[in-house]
Amino acid sequence: MTETVKHTSAETSAVALELMGVSKSYNGIPAIRDVSFRLRKNTVLGLVGENGAGKSTILGSINGVVSPDEGVVRIHGEQAHLGHPEEAARHGIATVFQEQGLVPQLKVYENVFLGREAKFTTFGVLERDRMIRVTQEVLEDLGIDNVDPKAVTGDLSFGQRQLVEIAKAFALSRVYPVEPIILLDEPTSALSENEANKLFEGIAQWRSKASIIIVSHSMADIFRCCDEIVALKDGQVMQQLEASETSPDGLHELIVGRKREEEYYKEFRQRTPDDQVVISIRDLAKEGEVEPTSFDLHKGEILGVAGVLGSGKSVVASMIAGLTPRDGGTVMIHDKPLASGSSFQAISEGIGYVPAERNLAGIIGAHSLEWNLTLPGLTNIAGPLRIDLSSRKSAEVTDHWLKRLKVRAPGRRALARNLSGGNQQKVVFAKWLARGVDVLVLDEPGRGLDVGAKEEIYDLIRDVADQGTSVLLISDNLPELIGLSNRILVMRRGQVTAELPAAFGAKPEEATIVKSMI
Repeated sequence: MTETVKHTSAETSAVALELMGVSKSYNGIPAIRDVSFRLRKNTVLGLVGENGAGKSTILGSINGVVSPDEGVVRIHGEQAHLGHPEEAARHGIATVFQEQGLVPQLKVYENVFLGREAKFTTFGVLERDRMIRVTQEVLEDLGIDNVDPKAVTGDLSFGQRQLVEIAKAFALSRVYPVEPIILLDEPTSALSENEANKLFEGIAQWRSKASIIIVSHSMADIFRCCDEIVALKDGQVMQQLEASETSPDGLHELIVGRKREEEYYKEFRQRTPDDQVVISIRDLAKEGEVEPTSFDLHKGEILGVAGVLGSGKSVVASMIAGLTPRDGGTVMIHDKPLASGSSFQAISEGIGYVPAERNLAGIIGAHSLEWNLTLPGLTNIAGPLRIDLSSRKSAEVTDHWLKRLKVRAPGRRALARNLSGGNQQKVVFAKWLARGVDVLVLDEPGRGLDVGAKEEIYDLIRDVADQGTSVLLISDNLPELIGLSNRILVMRRGQVTAELPAAFGAKPEEATIVKSMI
């Protein structure tokens, strides 16, 4: 067992990075508000919070990808110009992204100094030998002995590529005269236990050469390596505290300690689902993403699925909707098997899918509301010969559902892209309701919506369940998931780790779900 990294922040007083009053909103919706905290030199600081708490926006504000609306970022005491990635890099800011940002076709040394080739160019000639030599020096300084600078990056394992990302971050000090500030975004989410152990051994060593911020949903990771922790909730800093002065339970309370509102989630409308099984999932699997998973969805049930990014919950939804081919298992609807990766059959058998990214996969913004709303159910507006479309039926269907769902729009010919987010989401729902579905797969139905729009969507979900439609609800928003669901599955690293009842009047606590998620 690898030893826990020792906490030494109390011994260090110099500030490597400071955020003061940083705020950012998107379309009038705050992502972060008045965020202030300090990263002390040669320490490891953890950022923790639920999905949507603002962690990614904070990292983006530091590395220049996001331009905050207000606030100050100081790096080694110098105020940085916000929203400029190259300036952030000159200050030594380097990000190791969860998705990895390496070019697989390039060799390791080319990736390490990608975009910095001018520093190795003399009279227009690129000195590749010097790039290889310096890359090797960086790897040796970091104790990385299993990566060849001349290897093709795409031929390396995920863990090795993660180490290349680390080396790339530390290589900034060979280009600019700065001590790096490394931002680690969910660094262990796709690592094996052995690879994660090596990463933490590296952090223990590298902290003498850099200051580090780590974002992780894993409490074990946070308490294993961090000196201080910043707890975030709803885009705000709840507290910055010494890791040695808190516990996982204490941290849970800080980041999920808000009260639920029964009226907001229409819990009083929650119905008891029928015994009839509409969809039966057996050993559903996707290599590297979802381990064999089984569950049933009953008529009129709202089945919630919780899990952090990378848990596999959205992949499960996509496989059921036929958008992602599965590597194993069966999906049965009304005792009829669905072919793998066939969205056409899924739709034909009564499955509708509301994606997390409605602008990319839910609506076609350049087309009218009528075109969007009637597209999945063209047979419903066919003319007498069944080979043509009835403009009269199309108009009637569109007007009916726009009125029924209270879509605020100038009319059926308005372009979908010109509607607000909440009204666009209603159109996505309407196109499936107009067609007629037995199952609605909802992936983050409240994402990016304001409070009022969310409440209308929640009412709509209750209406759907009341009519006997089964709902699979994927959500990062725990109060939303708890308030709406009859039952909750919790996923972690591709596996279902818990199944929790969520009957009206007996809802589970957020902390109970979080413990199974991480």
